[in-house]
Amino acid sequence: MILSTGVMRAIARSHPTITLDVLASPANAGILASADYVHDVIVFDKRRLAAYVPTARRLRRAKYDAVIDCMVTAPSVTTLLLIAASGARHRVGIAGRGNDSAFTVLVPPDDRPRAHMVDLLGALAPAFGATLDEPQRRPVLDITAQERDRAESTWSTRTGPRVLINISAGTSARFWPSDRYAAVMRHIRERDASAQLLVISAPWEAERGREVAVAGDATYVPTATLRDMIALVATSDFVFTPDTSVGHVASAFRRPAVAMYLRGKRDLWRLYDTPSESIEHSGETLADLPVERVLGAVDRVWNAAMAAVDQRV
Repeated sequence: MILSTGVMRAIARSHPTITLDVLASPANAGILASADYVHDVIVFDKRRLAAYVPTARRLRRAKYDAVIDCMVTAPSVTTLLLIAASGARHRVGIAGRGNDSAFTVLVPPDDRPRAHMVDLLGALAPAFGATLDEPQRRPVLDITAQERDRAESTWSTRTGPRVLINISAGTSARFWPSDRYAAVMRHIRERDASAQLLVISAPWEAERGREVAVAGDATYVPTATLRDMIALVATSDFVFTPDTSVGHVASAFRRPAVAMYLRGKRDLWRLYDTPSESIEHSGETLADLPVERVLGAVDRVWNAAMAAVDQRV
């Protein structure tokens, strides 16, 4: 959802008569809470069989002129069923995925060998007459003044760089040992004693998050909602995370970041158009990714980020 925001905004603004609604899951609907280019967010939980018929009826009642399939890499049967159920006259999708007959408007894919997911999604924009350069395709997120104020109050009143460390990822293969997160934080502290370090995690890893924060001389911050995490990234100066949505949020706000990826994942999901390094590990899991390699990436991004801050000052 985060990586779709740039192209969705471009489509919504490509013609003054377009009204854009978005079908979202319960997990990602909150991403669009402050998106002024979205008219309505329709929440659909594909895990609930009872949700299918009411959602299909709602889509039909809306009488959409066009429906866009954003599943640009792996076609979804559920999405195709809902597209058909909408009754929209125009069905827009990427060509060459084995389901061309489901669409009335086909656009050619971005077939570059190392294309990012953002670029694959950006291929949809020409269907609406929009051609996007890299900054226009970049994810775009907004936070409210209240969300920003709450995040600002979480950081210390000290003036040092704000460093956000996320320790959680969606799969066990992306688990990185706690002592290595702590080593990264101690390294940053040695570089700049004034740095403010906050640790966040998924709710189910809160205990581990607190332990990592203590070991790294940092503060653990619970993030009750997705919006809390987004606001903390937006107000940070440096982000460190495994491959997860935190990295995509960093790209949206152009926060300097270092992210860790498993083999074969970096090209498609790397940090996009932001001062960063995306580390690709050759192993099956991140567990044996050496901390020394990460520290090198942290130093390079940190040096560039702090030099930019100095120039602004």
